[in-house]
Amino acid sequence: MVNEYQSVPDRMRKGTIASFPLPSTSYRSLWISDFHLGTRGCKAGALHAFLRTVEAEHLYLVGDIVDGWNLGPSWYWSGAQNDVVNEIVAWRRHGVKVTFIPGNHDQIGLIESLLGVSPHCGELVHVTADGCRMLVVHGHQFDSSLSSARWLALIGSKAYGAALRINEWYFRERFGGERATRSLSGYWKAPVWSAVRYLTAVDLDEHGLFDFARKHKADGIICGHTHRAEQRLIGSIWYINDGDWVQNCTALAENHDGSLSLIRWDLSSGTLARAVSLEMRGSYEEHAAS
Repeated sequence: MVNEYQSVPDRMRKGTIASFPLPSTSYRSLWISDFHLGTRGCKAGALHAFLRTVEAEHLYLVGDIVDGWNLGPSWYWSGAQNDVVNEIVAWRRHGVKVTFIPGNHDQIGLIESLLGVSPHCGELVHVTADGCRMLVVHGHQFDSSLSSARWLALIGSKAYGAALRINEWYFRERFGGERATRSLSGYWKAPVWSAVRYLTAVDLDEHGLFDFARKHKADGIICGHTHRAEQRLIGSIWYINDGDWVQNCTALAENHDGSLSLIRWDLSSGTLARAVSLEMRGSYEEHAAS
């Protein structure tokens, strides 16, 4: 008997493919997360250009929109970050439904003031145009490595701001050869390095994620939090992560026929890159009967 939870690639259904079509610019739904507005790491210019290029009937903000961890001396707010806020407000004024699902970094009051949206409960179910039930949640609930309150108390906002800057530098310079390796080695024993490790690695509780999705009778779960855009099966549950706007500039899009695609903004060309189409087979009822 096959363990329903077993998460291995060969359980991917036949016919499930990854293709690379040119992306559309008009969608039924968009999921974006992990802007970390209020930090220097936010790719606000790219995000603003992306929002000016695409359109959708429903925009989901899947957490970590305004980084409340960075409040204090390290707080950073640019004209481009203000443009992002104004663009989302403009979407709302033009009739786009904007839903905000809080993340562990979010400063709720500030988001309400800036965007005029109130947080939704911790999770919700989105039904695609072709009938798939997708549970939407930021994802920190399944991060078994640590909790935001514990880490904020441990490192403080000033150290957290330093961690963000080191993290941004690391991803920019990690292929920079011996000089980058030597420079980075000086941070190995610094207390802030634990925060950097947290920003770049998440211990995902797949059993918890699977059980949570099944509890909501969902075909899949859409998350942010990890800063890694990906799609895979965890047992019979589709796990899809929309990525981030700190390192990868990615989003999840639902086309008008209900199909899903991971799309990316190309920083070098300032255009949408090719999309990875995600084809899901079956419904929750079929999964439960299998």
